[in-house]
Amino acid sequence: MNTTKLVCSSIVAGCLALLCSMLYAEPATGEGSDTGHIVIPAIPGISKMFLPDIGIAGDFAYERQNLQKTDPRYVSEQPRIRDGQVVFFEPIDPYTNAQFTLDLPEDGVANIAEAWVYFNKLPGSTSVRVGRFNPRFGLFNIPDTFQLPMVDRPQAIGDYLSPDGMTSSGVEFNAYVPNPWDSNIKLNTNIVRGDALGGAADGTNLSYMATLDYSRDLFTSGGLETGVSVAQGPAPSGLSETLEEPYIQFQYAPTQRKIWTWSTEAMLAQRRGLGSDDNKNSAYTFLDYNFNLRYHVGFLLDLTDEAVAPYGKQLGIGPNATWFLSDNMRMRCQYTHSTALGSEKPEEKITLQATFSLGNLKQLD
Repeated sequence: MNTTKLVCSSIVAGCLALLCSMLYAEPATGEGSDTGHIVIPAIPGISKMFLPDIGIAGDFAYERQNLQKTDPRYVSEQPRIRDGQVVFFEPIDPYTNAQFTLDLPEDGVANIAEAWVYFNKLPGSTSVRVGRFNPRFGLFNIPDTFQLPMVDRPQAIGDYLSPDGMTSSGVEFNAYVPNPWDSNIKLNTNIVRGDALGGAADGTNLSYMATLDYSRDLFTSGGLETGVSVAQGPAPSGLSETLEEPYIQFQYAPTQRKIWTWSTEAMLAQRRGLGSDDNKNSAYTFLDYNFNLRYHVGFLLDLTDEAVAPYGKQLGIGPNATWFLSDNMRMRCQYTHSTALGSEKPEEKITLQATFSLGNLKQLD
């Protein structure tokens, strides 16, 4: 009996010794090994794919203007946080990314700005995004307001897509377009909820969007991007509308410290039931000069055919200067002048803006 116990004890002791030697043995020193590192297994029940990178972004603003408080265009001149976001981003695997963005406005209710899964390596050089996101439409719809090279979106497009940019839920499809010239031509299509263009959110109609984009290098140190975006869906009037937005952007960089960027977009809108004229045309142009790496000066010329009453054409100008304190922090000063519309008085304002991005998940342009 004692012999049996001794044998069993020896076997148990041997197993424990073998297990300890496997856990605490020095790692191999051969090629491809992790010398000097102890591999710690994941916590049971908690997958690393659900530990995302976290970023915080937004901007502060202080404005002085000539409008009275009784004017519907008046905005408080008190310093305020215009927008704040918490961003959760995770590359789940080499083929899939996911992002969840929580919007935290100072004077509003927190809401989900983005929540999507992106499959980026599908057959035929295609990709698909599913969830809530900013659809591709022209040049400046995808960036958040605080990422723009000007204080606010040009009214020529913001008046039709929303001053904060268009956000909706649905599916996005991206593909390279084969062509005999081997040019960089891409097609982006979206099928999203019917309220994307301002229509009712409780209907069964959907909104459809498509962007055909062409880009190429220019001047050996610059580039050209041009294309057209088209959207069709329910309008705020309850009827349908069609938006067409051709765009073009040139960039010329004679040196790394001197970069010129010129962007132009036009908005051609057919909006039934909004005003006496169903066809509206708006456009803007913006020139930005980046010098000494951290400094920008820009000039915005914005011509808008107002989408909602009071109707009429309005001209705006907006010179600005921007100083990047770092890659994630910048200061901007912009003067904005808008001509009179109907019985309104011309608007003039000066805006001081500070933009921050912690975590580097929201690039500042």
